[in-house]
Amino acid sequence: MCLTSQTGSPTALTAVIQTQQTVLAAMREDAEVSCQLLEPKDVVQVTWQKSLHDVETNVATYSKQFGPRVNDGFKDKFEFKHTGLQNCSIVIKNLTEEDEGCYRCLFNTYPEGAFIDITCLQLYA
Repeated sequence: MCLTSQTGSPTALTAVIQTQQTVLAAMREDAEVSCQLLEPKDVVQVTWQKSLHDVETNVATYSKQFGPRVNDGFKDKFEFKHTGLQNCSIVIKNLTEEDEGCYRCLFNTYPEGAFIDITCLQLYA
């Protein structure tokens, strides 16, 4: 069972993104994390990152030119559920303690720059 709470973030750079602030999921299950851009923007690429101890690690990207790509080291753990430049979601498979934490979605736009929001994954037994 996966429970989510959806809100928009109050900051200016994230005001146009809808995401879950927290996803609650059980160990060994799968969890979906999604981001939706609420205003039309010229998005070049969507990037998913895992944040751990103030360090962001790129997990996956989606672009029109290259399509969906999960980075090496994450291919057995992450997959795209929805791919799009305005609405994008990933699934984190077979959850373990190492998966708990926060995930950032970045809508990389031109010329405005990145619109960013964060969803945190919390596990229960």
